[in-house]
Amino acid sequence: MLRILPTLFVILLAAQSPAIAAQEQGSQSPDVLALKALQTLDQTMHATGYRLVSANANFCAETVQHLGLLLHDIDQYGDKAAARIAHGFASPIAINTVAPGSPATAAGLAVGDGLIAINGMPVESIEIDEEDMADEKLEYRRIATIKTAMTQSAASGSVNLTIERSGLRQDITVTPARTCPSQFQIRVSKERDASADGKMVSISSTLAEYVLSDDELAVIAAHELAHNLLKHRERLNAQKVNRGFFGQFGKSAKRIKATEIEADRLSVWLMANAGYDPQAAIRFWTRYGKQHGKGIFSASTHYRWKKRVKLFEEEIAKMQAMEAVAGKYAPPLLAASEAE
Repeated sequence: MLRILPTLFVILLAAQSPAIAAQEQGSQSPDVLALKALQTLDQTMHATGYRLVSANANFCAETVQHLGLLLHDIDQYGDKAAARIAHGFASPIAINTVAPGSPATAAGLAVGDGLIAINGMPVESIEIDEEDMADEKLEYRRIATIKTAMTQSAASGSVNLTIERSGLRQDITVTPARTCPSQFQIRVSKERDASADGKMVSISSTLAEYVLSDDELAVIAAHELAHNLLKHRERLNAQKVNRGFFGQFGKSAKRIKATEIEADRLSVWLMANAGYDPQAAIRFWTRYGKQHGKGIFSASTHYRWKKRVKLFEEEIAKMQAMEAVAGKYAPPLLAASEAE
């Protein structure tokens, strides 16, 4: 029987219409496969981010209402034909990923659902404020505007979404959950790096592909999230820190390093509260340090990897000496930040 299957497959493929055969071939094109791989990274990143911000909500001084879904726009893709094959797109705006355990999942929303309207307002009618969106690339302005509209609707309570699935439209009500503020994204790049701008955590696709587990991805995401929660960008701006070449020296380097140390310390608490293994920080940075010890994460603004590992060990020991409340540990740095 096993010898017959390849022959049977060839006969069936030959019997297909040219259109179906072309579609099958298109689904395996390099561009389509690359888009599918990127979506997988997006889904993992979104799930990790949601898990971190939702699990630590009780410790954040500021919180937001979160639906747990991530949208994308057909217009943000250069090759729209490849995007349609890779992602389906029931409508121009569609759901790219839904975080497990989120309100969107509980409401029954799914990847591929087309978004037609928010609280009865058709998404095609939502006007783009070109002045507010001046910093966004043209192809991202519509999706950024719709995301803002959805965030504002969620802040007021339950959101009614009209979606299209398998050619049928239906209304689904989603009740948001309270989470720490921060968004997460995969940034396509050949560089192995990550960043936080106060609102968004960005991890390069190359770095995301380097990790060996969800726990290791959480190591990076939690570190960058810590920067946002501790408002490090605001602090460094107030101190007029130079982030360019001269930021590697003198007071600027010292101040940047202080924020990196704080982010490392807080990160393992955020991970533990979200159910990730904080020991993954030790494993990740040991491996990364041995393989890439001379990279950006070993610059004068960061501890060398052996010092980082020692720092993680100290923080984990502090947690182990505490008694968890409802399975969670109150991060000292967030308590100190709230007191300020």
